[in-house]
Amino acid sequence: MPTSAFASLLIAFVAAAGAVPLLRDLLRGKPAVRSAGAVAMAMGVAVAAFYSDPWPASDRGLIFGAASLVLAGLWLEPLVAKPFGATVRRVFEIVGTAVAAVFLFAWLDHGRVTWSVGFMMLAAVSVLLPIAASTLDRLPKATPALPAAMVVVQLLLLMFFGAANADGGSRYSLYEEFAIVALPVIGALVGCLIYLSSMPWRAHPGIAVGAGGLLALGFMVSWGSLRLGSITAEVRGGTTALLWLVAVPVFEFVREWLARGAARVAALRWLDGSPALRRLLQSVRTAHYSPVALVGIQAVLGLAGIGLCKLEVSGYLLTLALCGVAVAYMVVPVLISWRHPVGLMQGLPQHGSDHA
Repeated sequence: MPTSAFASLLIAFVAAAGAVPLLRDLLRGKPAVRSAGAVAMAMGVAVAAFYSDPWPASDRGLIFGAASLVLAGLWLEPLVAKPFGATVRRVFEIVGTAVAAVFLFAWLDHGRVTWSVGFMMLAAVSVLLPIAASTLDRLPKATPALPAAMVVVQLLLLMFFGAANADGGSRYSLYEEFAIVALPVIGALVGCLIYLSSMPWRAHPGIAVGAGGLLALGFMVSWGSLRLGSITAEVRGGTTALLWLVAVPVFEFVREWLARGAARVAALRWLDGSPALRRLLQSVRTAHYSPVALVGIQAVLGLAGIGLCKLEVSGYLLTLALCGVAVAYMVVPVLISWRHPVGLMQGLPQHGSDHA
């Protein structure tokens, strides 16, 4: 791995951390301040790009796509702050996810990809990742740091996965191309996490990521997953194992829609005679994991996926096992809420809520 690639991580960290106070002061009092974190991340990556090895031509368009999402979110934030902002944000998330999918599959058409069942599953999940990253921001106890921290963990897992499977030749070349871009992104994210998190000297986060930044973060994980998926076609279960490294945001996306469906059913009058069923639906609505638990679960699942890949477990078994994990992921918090129903009607998810 070129030394300059690791140097770019440090450069991106310093540039992003230094840009945050300037952007926060520049945008203070304006709705666009919510995107200060994402803009600082983009600036950190851009500065690091001048000092690292040249980025592969096929990836420059993807970086441009991520930056475009950030800038679009910066323009959109004043609209999100208005009374109808939740609807505007959801429309933007859908459109932004569609745009990200176009960028991704445009790259696939020109990339070195061996199509397989596992890779098609990975491509389908990758389409959901931008909007799934936005879901993390709507959890009841979510902080601005949660989506960024999740992406840091996922990119680190992807780095580890790529290193474990890049055993030379073209595989290492593709992994090197991934690392050249991923390392400065990780550095910029860590630099902004200082301001996205509460600190001993600061009770509340100083900035947020914004709607465009959330889409861009999910977009980068989508790109990284598909990039590494193209080097594991010859590894038994390799491409399917990547699903374990990106699972949690998609799980949360599905859980959010289940919670919405439960809320609509719970409002039906015929449930007045079924208190047990209504209580179950309330549990589905309110069940959730803490931000720390979400990041920890993603780390454990990612490491498990890497280990199972190295054991050359078949893709079919990996898929079945992940489906079982998904069911357990959904059921466990519901069971906890069912057994401890105190305050079920309090702290309901505030979809589209703003942080920082």
